[in-house]
Amino acid sequence: MLVVGPSGSGKDSVIGAVRERLGGDPGVVFPRREITRPAEAGGENHVSIDAETFRARRAAGAYALAWEAHNLGYGVPAAIATDLAAGRTVVVNVSRGVLDEARRRFSPTRVISLVVPSTVLRERLMTRGRERPEDIDQRIARAEAFEVSGADVTTIVNDGPLSLAVSRMIEALGPRSATGT
Repeated sequence: MLVVGPSGSGKDSVIGAVRERLGGDPGVVFPRREITRPAEAGGENHVSIDAETFRARRAAGAYALAWEAHNLGYGVPAAIATDLAAGRTVVVNVSRGVLDEARRRFSPTRVISLVVPSTVLRERLMTRGRERPEDIDQRIARAEAFEVSGADVTTIVNDGPLSLAVSRMIEALGPRSATGT
């Protein structure tokens, strides 16, 4: 399951809470991405790597999916192929820009698109304090311009309590995650 949405839509929070709620369900895995961002920068629990290492690992095929956005490199470990082959559901935060590639390579694919109203998005981005005002404006413009669609997409408006978005995502995972089979 690919989780997408603009920065500030709550992807890391929702994924983290879903992981906790599922309590170690062996049928659902949450791989740690490699990111060219220091671990102490906040956000998700990721593997911090430098840009040179990222480029080398990407060239060597170490990633199932990789992309660059906002001056950072992101890589989803190639090891997810083993989990997918074993029938496990892999839940990972990815860029909306790699959806077509992911759909080609890992069919069938399910997508959770987290969306929030622009006013909420602006407030969240300002609160986290990682971006300059002009960067926030660019992120909001990109969020408004990018629509995620397709038969495999479940859209969740994440402007209320975290527990509501978490419940909706678990529902989208299907009965398999609820039973652990």
